[in-house]
Amino acid sequence: MLINIKRLTLGRSASTIAFASLLFASNASATVINTLLTGSTGTVTASLNSVIFNNDPSALPSGTCTTTLARGCNSDVATSTSLAFLGGPLTTGEGIYVNNNDLTLTAPSAADANTFLTFASHPNLVFSINWPPGPGSSNTNCATANANGLSCSVFAGAPGVLTYVNGHTSVSLGVTGFASDTGIAGLATGSTYSGGFSETFTDLLPNGTAPTPLNIQLYFCPSGVCTAEDFRSGKSITSSQSGSFTAASVPEPATISMSLLGGLLVALGSLRRRRA
Repeated sequence: MLINIKRLTLGRSASTIAFASLLFASNASATVINTLLTGSTGTVTASLNSVIFNNDPSALPSGTCTTTLARGCNSDVATSTSLAFLGGPLTTGEGIYVNNNDLTLTAPSAADANTFLTFASHPNLVFSINWPPGPGSSNTNCATANANGLSCSVFAGAPGVLTYVNGHTSVSLGVTGFASDTGIAGLATGSTYSGGFSETFTDLLPNGTAPTPLNIQLYFCPSGVCTAEDFRSGKSITSSQSGSFTAASVPEPATISMSLLGGLLVALGSLRRRRA
């Protein structure tokens, strides 16, 4: 249906603005926003094949922490978390379960991917994961990661990035996905998030060498190039970990269209007043 703009009666500017306000009031479908920070007195064990989050003894409720998956907690909510959602906020120390299967070289099942992060005291809050995590660095020559800020990955396609920091190594693993405060069913229209986990290796490696990117690569892959035998070796490094995940609510397409229409009506009302 075509609308003849010249015949619109917009003399009642207050009514026009009120109508436009109703259009602007249409809410986005997702309500999870801001940042989740995680920190753990538990540990994470990294190998060539996986990143496994170990049980976190300090996660709340203490000694009995389980999430909606009925599994023990392996991380917890850190201070300065600002995540806002229906039924929130989170409590510092609240237990989190990080789905181990999502952080292997094998793609997770749909069920695993949709329960990437679940929470002990907020059963409707859930984060999914897009597969694969990463990407890692295109540089696999870790001998060149020998000054602050220089990075590499242990092997081509590895999602983790090793960065040299004052003789130590910071390892980061990026993830993206969706966040919902109405359970798994809400993920389809949930907020998008991005973030990841980080570990800092400061102790000597299991073979007694300094924790530089090159030494980490050589610990796992002694020739400097990872072989099938290296992947089967079972070598691992355990350290503490932290995480940061920022969610942003995105309006539905219909909401955007209605908002644009509301803006058009306000503009037409203003034009009518100027002509009067």
